[in-house]
Amino acid sequence: MAATSVVLALFIIVVLSFSGSPAEDIAGRETGSYAGFSQIDQGKTFFIIVGDTRRTSNWEFWRERNGKERRQIIDEITRREPAFVVNLGDLITQGGSEEDWRDFDDLNRALREEGIPYFPILGNHELYGDRETALRNYFARFPALEDRRWYGFTWKGLGFIMLDSNFSSLTEEERKRQQRWYISELRRFDRDERVHFVIVCCHEPPFTNGEVEAPSKESETFFAVPFLRHRKTCLFFSGHSHTYERFGKGRKFFIVSGGGGAPRHRVALDPATRRYRDLFPGPALRSFHFCEIEVRGRTLLFRMVRLGPDGSFSAVDPVTINPSSPFETAGTSPRV
Repeated sequence: MAATSVVLALFIIVVLSFSGSPAEDIAGRETGSYAGFSQIDQGKTFFIIVGDTRRTSNWEFWRERNGKERRQIIDEITRREPAFVVNLGDLITQGGSEEDWRDFDDLNRALREEGIPYFPILGNHELYGDRETALRNYFARFPALEDRRWYGFTWKGLGFIMLDSNFSSLTEEERKRQQRWYISELRRFDRDERVHFVIVCCHEPPFTNGEVEAPSKESETFFAVPFLRHRKTCLFFSGHSHTYERFGKGRKFFIVSGGGGAPRHRVALDPATRRYRDLFPGPALRSFHFCEIEVRGRTLLFRMVRLGPDGSFSAVDPVTINPSSPFETAGTSPRV
């Protein structure tokens, strides 16, 4: 009788494991999807950008394990009730893992239940594991993206362009299609009188002094160079390097924001060895953080919000961008 019960239990487990896709089981029945464009509260005036919120994988045994800090970051974002949240990629450790997506959904449960819209871009970790399952898990949670690996939207005079920097996973035709779309969006926003500023986001940074992840030459060539050439572009966000950096050229800033809880990376500080001049005077190992951008008419107020050792949050590195800020569109890289 006991043996029969064991066999029956095993049979039920097998049936459940193969009934429906992982995305349906996790994102559909257990968690639901995250709010999208139509749920943005137009009465709010600020949004939040965070990057690299994944947990440390088991094989990264020598790196930080920041479960407490990840929770503190997301809880603070939720408490602030922004108009929406942008995630710069590496939401989870392995996109094909049901366990990792459960962890993501648990971490963001309050944010999801509050109906705060969530707009991610694909990091490299979202594609780890079985690619088809990974993308199904990802898009099931964010139906507003309509299965698009790159997309754009507008809000309060801002034009957003969200790009896929996973060049090795794109076909040649997909690369060309994304590039044509990107240039078209930059031109369209430049012509649109309702758009005052353009913000571009991708995962792999075109510029970083990080000691773990090198700058992406493809992100620089295909994303940063056109960004610098267009009139309304002002902020370019990326993650992947688990730190905070801000590089500038005129009133255009390249911000690396990978402080959402993944194991932190050190940055080079020595002017003789670093690649670029960082405008943020921080130490080599920087705080967990997120970025907050407020819209006041035709002025943008930017600040990095960092997590202190005592669990408190403070705003640092403020930047104001408005029409009187100097334009500088020549050149192909930030100051060194």
